[in-house]
Amino acid sequence: MSHAATSEFFEALRTGRLLDDDRIDELRARPESTWGDLISVSNYAQERGWLTPYQIQELREGRGSGLVVGGYRIFDKVNDGPAGATYKALHPALHSPVSLRLLKLDWLAPADTMAAYLERTHAATLVQSPHVVTILDAGTHGDAPYVVQDYLDGCDLFRLVNEMGALPVGLACEYTRQAALAVKAAHDKGVSHGDVTPYSLFLTPVKRVTGMNGDVSIRPRPGAIIKLAELALSPQRPPIGELSFGQSDRVGHVEFLPPERITSGERTPAGDLYGLGATMYFLLTTRPPQGGTSAVETLLNLQNAEPLPIESIKPDVPPTLAVLIRQLLSRDVTLRAPIDRVIETLLPFCEPSAMPGATPVDVPVLVASETMSLPSVPDAIPVAKNLDRLDAETAEPFAEPIANSPLPFAPSAEQPLVEPMSATHLTPEVHPLDEHHDGHQEAFEHTAMGADKPRAPRPKVQATGKNKAMIIAGLVLHLTGTCLCLGFLGIIPNPFAKSTPSDPPKVIKNVSTTPSKGKNK
Repeated sequence: MSHAATSEFFEALRTGRLLDDDRIDELRARPESTWGDLISVSNYAQERGWLTPYQIQELREGRGSGLVVGGYRIFDKVNDGPAGATYKALHPALHSPVSLRLLKLDWLAPADTMAAYLERTHAATLVQSPHVVTILDAGTHGDAPYVVQDYLDGCDLFRLVNEMGALPVGLACEYTRQAALAVKAAHDKGVSHGDVTPYSLFLTPVKRVTGMNGDVSIRPRPGAIIKLAELALSPQRPPIGELSFGQSDRVGHVEFLPPERITSGERTPAGDLYGLGATMYFLLTTRPPQGGTSAVETLLNLQNAEPLPIESIKPDVPPTLAVLIRQLLSRDVTLRAPIDRVIETLLPFCEPSAMPGATPVDVPVLVASETMSLPSVPDAIPVAKNLDRLDAETAEPFAEPIANSPLPFAPSAEQPLVEPMSATHLTPEVHPLDEHHDGHQEAFEHTAMGADKPRAPRPKVQATGKNKAMIIAGLVLHLTGTCLCLGFLGIIPNPFAKSTPSDPPKVIKNVSTTPSKGKNK
């Protein structure tokens, strides 16, 4: 590699402050730098933990100037989409990881501008809640805006439901209640989200487990909470009916949008209430309230059809919750329940172990994806282990109330966390697989539904006369084969070779007994 490329490499390190002067001088002093061997130099920096593979790739390809945006040093790319790229960066003052999104300027067209976008983003920084992904900074880089948020390690509820199946009523209520708390915090500051969907609600922290087939499964960790992302980050859009065919990628997830967005592009608190109702509908049934084979069919159903009553899909939903969901999905915005009533109505049905600050209790788990069957509305219960207050060998449920719990009761042995499913439940049963399923099941540290008792050990194989005879015959065959191989190689005398005389036999020539003619004469 040329010395010009080497000089450009070190100049990008210095101007971008990716490394301090001492480390840059150490890299320059290495013989590989003199030879212009950037591959060896960058490999050395990566082995020492000074640079990441993404930074090295950008530096080698001459894009080192893009590794610093607004003072934030980028060290990895999370994803890239039509709206722009999202990076994992380092906060210049706190030295903690943050999420930096660099938007494409044309993504704001046709109804938004960069000034209006940044103004809404700055207003969203005032929203403070443990259930909201905090916006830390916003600005411009060149001719495009960027937004800095807390780095979130979790998964959205859409993926969680697709992995675990429909959530139990108590868990769906608690997740929706936490989402409602986030929406209330935004509304109190005069900020509307506009796109409250399972895609914008994240569960964090989570546990990722790689299965035997290489697939990564996600499970909630103890103490996991819901966080509302994308607050004020979606551009202002015109009514859906005014978008052209070429702008279909800017419609969003139409199956969760309120009906009024077809004729109005305004983001309103009433639209966020509809999003809460549609999200809870999805968590309980694995399907949106309005669907279709295409975006056009979904919009037509959203405009003309009524959602299927949730009690007809999931009969175990209490009537109070069915009425609340029906109100939130109402076409008349004045009939939608206010946010305070939503939180108050959901609280008595929430799962205590999933509440923030509550001590989790081990409960059985039934996960559709792990049994390799996909019913239409499978059931799932989250994994929760109490590692601090429960003995691993003699784990017993708590008899006393849970500390700092917002509910006046605690689960006990007589009062299970989850009510058993009735025989009239429409959810198809998920059957376990054969023996190879056990190892996969143990990897996620849970047992099958209803496994309150410890699993019985596998029976030992009894040694019978037939088994003993087969073992002895195998040993004899093995010993015989070993002897033959050693004899063939000459290591030991071959016991199966025929015996031969030590001296070779003498050859006796034939002597004629007929007298010669001379003697006869």
